[in-house]
Amino acid sequence: MVRTVQTAKKIPARREAVMAERPSPFWLLARCDSGSGVLALDLRAPQHVVSAEEMERLEKTQPAALVIADLDDVFTLLPRPDEGLTVSRACLWSLLDPVGFPHQAGETGAEPGEPTSWVDAEAELRREAQRIWARLDWWAQLPAELRARCGTLLATVHPGHDRLITLLDQLARTRDMNPFAGWPGAAAKPGAPIAAAAESADRSNDRKTGRQDDAPRATTPLDLPAWADPPEDIDRWVRDPAGLGAVYGGHFTPRPEQAEMAGAVASSLQSDRPLLVEAGTGVGKTLAYLVPLLVALRAVGGARAVIATYTRALQNQLLDHDLPRLRRLVPHLRCALLKGRSNYLCARQREAFLARPLAGPADALRRVAFLLWLEATADGGRDELAAHPLLRDDLRELFDTPLPCVAGRCNEGAVCYVQRARRRARAADLVVVNHALLLHDLGATRSLLGPYRWLVVDEAHRLPEVALATHAIQCNRRRFAELSEWTGRARGAEGIPERIGLVRQRLVGEGEAGRQTATAVADFGRAISRYRRQGDRWWQAVEVRFAAARQQLPETARGSGRVRVGDKDEAFGPLREATAELLATIAEASAALAELARRADALEAIPAAVEDDLAVLAQIAPWLDRLEADIRFLTGDADEDWVSWFDAGPGTELRSLGATHLEAGPLLRESWSGANLRPVMTSATLAIGEDFGFALAELGLSGRRPPTVTKLVASPFDFEHQARFLIPSPFPAPDATEFATATAELLQELVQANPRQTLALFTSYRLLESVGSELRAATGDLFATAPEQGAAVKLLMQSPRSSAAELLQRFRASGRSLLLGTTTFWEGVDFPGRELEILVITKLPFLVPSDPWVAARCERIAARGEDAFTTFMIRDAVLRLRQGVGRLVRRHDDRGVIVLLDNRLHTRAYGATFLGALPVVPRICSDTQALAAAVADFFSTQGRGS
Repeated sequence: MVRTVQTAKKIPARREAVMAERPSPFWLLARCDSGSGVLALDLRAPQHVVSAEEMERLEKTQPAALVIADLDDVFTLLPRPDEGLTVSRACLWSLLDPVGFPHQAGETGAEPGEPTSWVDAEAELRREAQRIWARLDWWAQLPAELRARCGTLLATVHPGHDRLITLLDQLARTRDMNPFAGWPGAAAKPGAPIAAAAESADRSNDRKTGRQDDAPRATTPLDLPAWADPPEDIDRWVRDPAGLGAVYGGHFTPRPEQAEMAGAVASSLQSDRPLLVEAGTGVGKTLAYLVPLLVALRAVGGARAVIATYTRALQNQLLDHDLPRLRRLVPHLRCALLKGRSNYLCARQREAFLARPLAGPADALRRVAFLLWLEATADGGRDELAAHPLLRDDLRELFDTPLPCVAGRCNEGAVCYVQRARRRARAADLVVVNHALLLHDLGATRSLLGPYRWLVVDEAHRLPEVALATHAIQCNRRRFAELSEWTGRARGAEGIPERIGLVRQRLVGEGEAGRQTATAVADFGRAISRYRRQGDRWWQAVEVRFAAARQQLPETARGSGRVRVGDKDEAFGPLREATAELLATIAEASAALAELARRADALEAIPAAVEDDLAVLAQIAPWLDRLEADIRFLTGDADEDWVSWFDAGPGTELRSLGATHLEAGPLLRESWSGANLRPVMTSATLAIGEDFGFALAELGLSGRRPPTVTKLVASPFDFEHQARFLIPSPFPAPDATEFATATAELLQELVQANPRQTLALFTSYRLLESVGSELRAATGDLFATAPEQGAAVKLLMQSPRSSAAELLQRFRASGRSLLLGTTTFWEGVDFPGRELEILVITKLPFLVPSDPWVAARCERIAARGEDAFTTFMIRDAVLRLRQGVGRLVRRHDDRGVIVLLDNRLHTRAYGATFLGALPVVPRICSDTQALAAAVADFFSTQGRGS
């Protein structure tokens, strides 16, 4: 069967004649119709789409040069007759579009591998073929030597695999006869340079260098209030159609709450006073702090600012949307995004990956994919490879390393993406970072970001958690093995690590001073080997102590997670001798390294062949110092400001030994004072009612001089009409054995009566899995609904092994799903419009009382004579509940229902505190049927049909 689609433009006769003479087809395959059919499109003659049977018949007279199909193994290259190849679709796109690959999949809305209708499959085949032709322009512009190198790599491990490069070259040479040229929606004119990934990379590079070409163009900047003008002028300008409205044109709607917040931020920046402002959903807080911040940067020459966020989604919003639109305020503003070191490719890791031996065809494809990615990437970012089919399993090797950048290779030129990113950040007027990098920079006396005057912390409610994590001390088996990445593995009878042995060999021929330095290198190598052996023995002893501590726990508490170290003498007393021996070997290695440094300094000239290696070895000194200090702290006397713990993995595995500071407030207060910063901090959830005391203490802002200004800016949304809050009563208590069954029954009743996008939030995987199992036992993965209500609702479940991002994408694409989610979905994700219409909160989000940090924190509060449950646990849970509730209504036209299942809201006295934090008073429903009917009534009265 041949299916022909009439095109909007007839293919010229010359091109039609050339295609008729083509030697072999390039087939692009797609599944359709419940998996029973396969369609094929020839890239050079896309006016015809044929069935698999017809393709096979045509191939008897004209074997395919290339077949692109969905294969189970992306690394498979299958030989075909007449030197043809079959390649996986994922592999092909990995090579043709190394940076843009993640955007190529799922455009039909179907899940990966899910068949579509014949019509949809044909349309998607042509769209994909069109993209392939567009990418061939990029391929043709690659350096000839690079394409030749790729072919050689593939042929080295499997003769004939280089045919893939040859075929792509062959197809690219005919790109001037692109059959899609002139078609509606054509990606490029014949022969015109186009590279979707390259364009994306250019935009990414522009974004990080401050050259935002997608920003609105203007010949003159807008008339802004002056820096010295009263903050009220900023307030008026933000709500003025001739002010901020001139940036947004017809899309502008004044927001009084946004203008109010902008005035408060302007006042804070002018008076140099810290500000803590809660901005409810819909206020538009990013613009509210960006406008006064940009006014300040424009007015004060040479001044710089930093914005710190918790989520990458907000970073992307700032750099891709808000800042480009506001460019007219500061036309020459230089912006940069800086991530942590492990997010960029270092020159050392690049060279190491390219130098490793090839173990087979899969390794050769990885190497080729890496070379092509290097040619396409603008910033060498880890995110670009997170979904790369050929390289995603190599992320740890490519990006995670304790090794520092090397001066000779990284700090000079532009080959190290780590240093390039840091240079851009230090040169920028406005730098966007995450919370962890901000705190790391403050701890390193601003050596990463350079000096800056103003700091805005968005999503500030997450900063205390990040502060505790960044200041935590942790030791595990991997930490002991890190030195192998610096020195190589031990070799030979002496046990000297291979990299150290190589340095010794190169120094021996450098005269007497060189021989003495070589001797010092060998001494250091032997000391490192002794340290490694002792480190292994010590960790094995720690594992024994962990097993003993675990046996003292109740059977129900022996799962994975953290176990508190209550008495350090009891836990580590038996390790004193092993610990002393380990610390002695560390001290010995440090002394040997100091002697090596002294000998190296005495060399008249350090040989170029070992200069970088000696620089790397020098960096081991502070690493050894930190390790020694951490081991002493973890096994030494207890510190009342810290809690120590074992982290248990599955089974009897010990993942790590660590310690966490009990309070983030003192850590952050020290950071603000040490850096002389008076930050502006904002979030949608900071206050309990109108009380900011808890947030001020947690953020290190209480008791400061000048005192921190607090401001509450309410959400502009009309929750009385946009949302309905419902509580089923009676309902089992959260700790009742029947709670999981009752929750499953309610969810089943709810979604069958109201087949809409529904999210159920859980506080633990255990309850989620119990409820999910009961739902699947009763309904499978699909909830049947009444015929008049349309398609069934699909069940999606989060698990510790699932990708939250992929699950989120499937949920949004489905249109009718029930998603069971836990911590990841309580905050930081937006579901505007019909992406989410029903939100179910199963339990109040209290911290786990048995967690070592929570237990120790409560004990400290109790020791001060306070009620830890009231002053800490409840306040923390209220803020978490408000974050969860905030997932539903994100825009003025959003409508939805929130169902709260925790009966403690009306059976416990503290329930009033939670109810008071909600935007409207919930309604009580007598049973699940009444609740489902109330949900249906809400949507019918709101005019929101199915």
